[in-house]
Amino acid sequence: ITTVLESLNIHCDQEHLQDNEDEIRKKLEIYLKEYDIILLSGGVSKGKFDFLPSVLDDLGAVKKFHKIAQRPGKPFWFGTHKDGCHIFAFPGNPVSSFVCMHRYFIEWLSNTMGTALRKNIFATLTSDVHFKPDLTYFLEVKISYSETGQILATAQKGNGSGDLANLVEADAIIQLPRGRNDFFKGETYPIFFYR
Repeated sequence: ITTVLESLNIHCDQEHLQDNEDEIRKKLEIYLKEYDIILLSGGVSKGKFDFLPSVLDDLGAVKKFHKIAQRPGKPFWFGTHKDGCHIFAFPGNPVSSFVCMHRYFIEWLSNTMGTALRKNIFATLTSDVHFKPDLTYFLEVKISYSETGQILATAQKGNGSGDLANLVEADAIIQLPRGRNDFFKGETYPIFFYR
């Protein structure tokens, strides 16, 4: 996240907060007044130490949504604060956080700044993909090109949202829509490059 922002000449600070509700509340109370944007990773699911939704509510943040029908990244929380701050609270698993940042935050930032950070880009699957849950599926893919310049996406199936190593093997994320279980070789879908 920091690398993306710094490449756009946007100043950012980093902080590591412990899984302590009082500490999170005290720090966020300050941050909500000092920053235009807060990006958080972790603490938004249903675990014992997932304090962010209730703390943000207590501090006057207005939740726009919490949870998206997708994998990975379902617990994603987004809201605003009366002082003008926009809050993106991503799930804590690294791949989930990474996907949500590339799919939603970068897109939002591009629209907000009025810049073309990304254009709609599509790639063609090189093999069939099966995904059973009725969720939008963000699949990591390796990119190659056909002799005619067509972008080809080869699935890099990893071991879930904690598999950082799989991100190293891939170049982009392809967005497969919910409402079906089978996606076939030769079909074209949106991709989000990160390499």
